[in-house]
Amino acid sequence: MNPFCVVWLLAGRRFIVPRSSFAPSILVLASVGFAAGLFGLPGCAERARSHPAEPAAPAMPVAVSAAARAPVERGYEASGTVRGRNTAVLTSRIMANLREVKVKGGDPVKAGQILAVLDDTEARAAVRRAEAELAAAQEARAEAEQAVRASEATMRVARTNHERMQQLLSAGAATQQTYDDAEARDQTTSASHALALARVRGATARIDEVRAALEGAQASLGYTRIVAPFSGRVIDRRVDPGTQAAPGIPLLVIEQEGALRVEAAVDESQAGHLEVGQTAHVSLEALGHDVQGRITEVVPAVDPASRAFVIKVELPPALEAKLRPGMFARVRFPVGADERLMVPAGAVTLSGDLERLFVVQGERADLRLVTLGQRQGGAVEVLSGLDPGELVITNPPADLRDGARVAVQR
Repeated sequence: MNPFCVVWLLAGRRFIVPRSSFAPSILVLASVGFAAGLFGLPGCAERARSHPAEPAAPAMPVAVSAAARAPVERGYEASGTVRGRNTAVLTSRIMANLREVKVKGGDPVKAGQILAVLDDTEARAAVRRAEAELAAAQEARAEAEQAVRASEATMRVARTNHERMQQLLSAGAATQQTYDDAEARDQTTSASHALALARVRGATARIDEVRAALEGAQASLGYTRIVAPFSGRVIDRRVDPGTQAAPGIPLLVIEQEGALRVEAAVDESQAGHLEVGQTAHVSLEALGHDVQGRITEVVPAVDPASRAFVIKVELPPALEAKLRPGMFARVRFPVGADERLMVPAGAVTLSGDLERLFVVQGERADLRLVTLGQRQGGAVEVLSGLDPGELVITNPPADLRDGARVAVQR
């Protein structure tokens, strides 16, 4: 604007100034106003005619929804790990050097496949020793059986002679001494036969003992071969050839083929809200979206250290090709419902990191910064910044500004 116009406008206003030392200022303003009237008045009138007053902006049509309280599902979230249906940690049952490892991490395996080989020198020697002892025990039993047959023949002759001497003694044809000798021989052969039978039983027991030792040696020889208990995939190889294997030291970890599942540790306070067959929401960062699973097992035991128990959630079989055992997952399941203040999710917009929405106040749009809670379907919970019953603008136009005139479309 022309500065003379500004001065002229100021001069045209009335100022009430008390009598004081400011009187000279009034004379200055009057002088300036007179100068503006001489030099700037025509220009001011021309500019006033060229810039008429702008008309008011029309009201922007908007749709609204009243903020209201609604039941919202209350959930519990736990961290979990993707695992196969069955996981086997393979260890050695004997102490021996690891001679060969035939697989590596990620290799598929079949049930019964040999995965690793231990040094079997001592086990093979134990088998040969047991086989030799078994052969010796069988020979000893054969000898005892021969002795039994010989003692039976001797015993029959002695018994027949004893019976004959008894008849002759009764007829007075034999002396008492002859009869006594025959009776002693009969008793001796009977004892020898009983001893031979005992030796046969001892030899049989020895054979059973050696056979058991042989089976143990053969089992130990079998322990030198680490085999896959089921078909699956090697997910971890923890040893290399030359390592000293011992009972309890993990060698390989195998995951069974088939559908995957998530195992999650849940606080003991949630035990009453979970049961087998219940649906659970599983968030998998590897997929970038949630899937629905089903609780297949609730472990009844509670870990005394963490005060938590384990649940197992089965995942859809279609995800098997996309997931790997060991991936991170979050499991969420409902534990009740609460009344929460809800608005349509489309009413909320972002300005940087700030969440905001517009409400209708009279005929104006009022911008509100809000704090949001959880989402449920097409609605979102508002924790602060909004009161129940206020009219929220749903899907606000991109050019809507705070204080703009709006017309509610009902």
